[in-house]
Amino acid sequence: MTIDRSSREAPSWMDRLGSDWLDRLGSLLLAFILAIVVWVVAMQQQNPVVTMLISGVPVTVQNLPDELAFSEQQPGLPNAVDVRVRGPQGILNTLTPSDFTATIDLAETEVGSQSIPIDVKSNVSSVKVLDVFPDAVEVHLVRKVEKEVSVVANLIGEPPFGFIASSPVITPTSVVVRGPEPKVEKVVRAEIAVRLTDARADVKITDFVTLRDVNGLVVSGLQSEPPTVSVLVPIQQRQGFSEKTVLPKIQGQPAINYRIAGITVEPTTVTLFGDPGTLNQMPPFVETVPVDISGATEDIEERVPIVLPEAVAAVGSQAVVVHVQIVPIEGSVTMSLRPVIQGLDPELAVETVSPTSIDVILQGPLPKLQSLTADVNVQAVLNLSGRNAGVHTVIPVLVVPEGISIQTILPETVQVTIGVKPTSTPTPTGEAKQSQMPTPETTPSPTPTQETG
Repeated sequence: MTIDRSSREAPSWMDRLGSDWLDRLGSLLLAFILAIVVWVVAMQQQNPVVTMLISGVPVTVQNLPDELAFSEQQPGLPNAVDVRVRGPQGILNTLTPSDFTATIDLAETEVGSQSIPIDVKSNVSSVKVLDVFPDAVEVHLVRKVEKEVSVVANLIGEPPFGFIASSPVITPTSVVVRGPEPKVEKVVRAEIAVRLTDARADVKITDFVTLRDVNGLVVSGLQSEPPTVSVLVPIQQRQGFSEKTVLPKIQGQPAINYRIAGITVEPTTVTLFGDPGTLNQMPPFVETVPVDISGATEDIEERVPIVLPEAVAAVGSQAVVVHVQIVPIEGSVTMSLRPVIQGLDPELAVETVSPTSIDVILQGPLPKLQSLTADVNVQAVLNLSGRNAGVHTVIPVLVVPEGISIQTILPETVQVTIGVKPTSTPTPTGEAKQSQMPTPETTPSPTPTQETG
């Protein structure tokens, strides 16, 4: 029997080939794993995992049930917390408080005191939150309730004598108060303030109500529905009383060039009492005794009585104060002024001034305007300080009394020619001759005249 050796050796060769590939694959896998380990170790050395404290992470309170409210004993909840975190150092170095979300979730709370954890989540996946400081808060909750209370008007002050206030009309007459139960139970009334001082007609206001307890103290932190109410307080005049406007009577005219600028009276109204029939027949005003202003040049103030029928008298004082304001009549005047030289160097002289006169329009009270004299208490000054010989354009400065305003100056500038003063030289005949040259006279600085009136 003949055995084929090649057929017996073929499987052995295949086995060796498969074993070699398996060995090589295992080596490759081992090398890959080792490379990953080396890379991880290297990365950790370059960017190690560390811990860090992040301060000031803002806290949000959420999901408080509608039927619950914080009690008055509730201390303030933290606005921010500190967080200890762990992660790659390179990432931690870039973190800010906004990379975290801190919440106090009250969804599962109930009436009473309880400790609620502060939940902090990182918005960066590679960063883990380890600790929160503080990690919980104590909350004190009470039920929200509502009740209806009456609205009352708090009347402040009284109408003037001769007037009476009727009972206030309030709309609506009650409001519903909502809020924490302990506070709501304290409220006994809702109040609206109404001022009646000097009221001579019906007073109507719409305003917010103030919630008060049994001692009249304000209870805050509650809601009312509606938040505002309206109040009408009727004001009526008593029988036998009547309020009249005071009409001041003026006699005469102010001085010439003066006028009346205004007339005032204090008080402007008076309350009269007496026979109802006589009061009803009177006009809506009463006059004063005449105030004489003949020839007045200033304000006049006098205390004068009011004129009343025999059956009628005024409540309180029977006289009033009348003030008459007297002011000058405004006007304008045109003047032609000769320029006045000022500040010229003594070694220099003005040769020409062009133009030789300056026209001005002045405005002010007529009495003052009539007292003005050109080149005396009104002057046009040319200041030549620091000017050398030559031709100069100068802006005239107008000097006027107090209370007078300048409307126009024509021209606005003048041309001044300045030369050197001539010096005298001896002549062969021994006669001293001096060249004659027209030189405008310089004058000292004018002083404005103070006018009154």
